Amino acid sequence: MAKAARTIRRTVRSRPRQATYHAATRLARLVYAVLTSPYGRTFAGLRRELNVSERTLLRYVRACRLGLLDPAGRPLLEVVRHGERVSLRRADYAEGIPATAFKALSLYFALSVLRFLEGTVIEESVADLWERLRTGLGGAEQARLADFEKKFYAIQYAAKDYQAAADRLDVIIQGLVYQYRLRIEYEAEPDHPKVHEFEPYTLVMYRGGLYLIGQSKPVRKVLTLAVERIRSAERLTEKFDYPKTYTPEKYTEGAFGIMTGEETEVALHIRDRQTLRYIEARRLHPTQRFVPRGDGTAVLTVTVRGTEELRNWILSFGPHLEVLKPRALRDEVRAQHAAAAALNR
Repeated sequence: MAKAARTIRRTVRSRPRQATYHAATRLARLVYAVLTSPYGRTFAGLRRELNVSERTLLRYVRACRLGLLDPAGRPLLEVVRHGERVSLRRADYAEGIPATAFKALSLYFALSVLRFLEGTVIEESVADLWERLRTGLGGAEQARLADFEKKFYAIQYAAKDYQAAADRLDVIIQGLVYQYRLRIEYEAEPDHPKVHEFEPYTLVMYRGGLYLIGQSKPVRKVLTLAVERIRSAERLTEKFDYPKTYTPEKYTEGAFGIMTGEETEVALHIRDRQTLRYIEARRLHPTQRFVPRGDGTAVLTVTVRGTEELRNWILSFGPHLEVLKPRALRDEVRAQHAAAAALNR
């Protein structure tokens, strides 16, 4: 009798663990969520939606990639990484992928942002790429693109006009792509142009304007040039080696915008709640910190490299923003306000 009981216990223990309906339902929800999302779903979002641990989610993902295959034996789902963000999406080669119109949307929206470059090689190239993509879609996908120009629209604030600089932009882009040195005549000050033998590293788009970062050979210094101030650009025959240690972040990090200078600690009193709400909703600078005051206002602190662009931003708020420190910046803003008030007496 005891021997029979031991045999029954061993049999029960040796039975494989069966999948629960809850696990199957969560797995089905995961697949449905990914296949119905044009860009897939992030791992963090799936964990929250399914209320599972990271370990469980990874097990689900592995099961999907092993079990959901196309006729060629390739997984229908793929894992993609963008920095620290990890997502699960339908593989690009999967048949019937519903994301084509959404990918077209991304390109179209990028084109709408670049409208201020009308008449230049950049805008023309993106427009040509858009037209090739649009005409290559099937009838159903093309129907989804109807009225895109009304559904997705970008308003440029005080964008610069580069139609007159189209030829110079063409030369700059050639220098960037093929790594040719350029001879640039640049007007840093009115009627005082300087000639640079220039190695172009990065073309930056910032607040509706284009800026070229690179090294000026005579002074061996990395400079930032406003494209509209470039009087002429000539491609030279010499090429240069793109520096391996260079990054555009290195030459813009810490600046309040694109122009850099000495590192400065700044404290600003935001004097009313409406202005506070407006500023709090924006990421102005990596070092920004808001210190609330008991009256509903707050002090904004930042540590910036250069205060020229910050000063102009402060002036745009008039009496709603007060400079607490540094003293030099406070004096500059006071003098500008006084001069403006004198003009409007």
